[in-house]
Amino acid sequence: MAVARTLAFLCMIGTSLTLPPRTTAGDQPQPSTTDRVIRDTKEAVEATKQYTLQQKETFQKAVQAELAEMQVKIAELQKKTNAASAEARTEMQKALQELEHKKAEAGKQLEEVNASTSSAWSKLKDNMNAAVEDLKKSYTETVSKLP
Repeated sequence: MAVARTLAFLCMIGTSLTLPPRTTAGDQPQPSTTDRVIRDTKEAVEATKQYTLQQKETFQKAVQAELAEMQVKIAELQKKTNAASAEARTEMQKALQELEHKKAEAGKQLEEVNASTSSAWSKLKDNMNAAVEDLKKSYTETVSKLP
């Protein structure tokens, strides 16, 4: 969406290229239209870049909070597993190992998002969301199997 706004802005500015440069009362020429377009384009690109970085940061913080919450829930399940019967404990330990594995995978994907450039992180965002949703689904399924 920010790219579309930038392109629309550039199109509007492009139509003004045929206008002659303005002069002030002291008859000093203002920067040429081309210089203004270049300056405005640079400003628009920088604003878009800053917006994207803010979006990335917000996303990272949200995912980190979700993973921390899942860690607490997994720890609670571990306590319940330790208190379960021997038969139930074996099954629950397998489920907990799977949850830990999925949480670790989500953590790796978050590291990839952290290391990505501002333009590449949006591609990783969908994978990250899918990993977190898979972890939550597995947790819910594991809880439903508790005795």
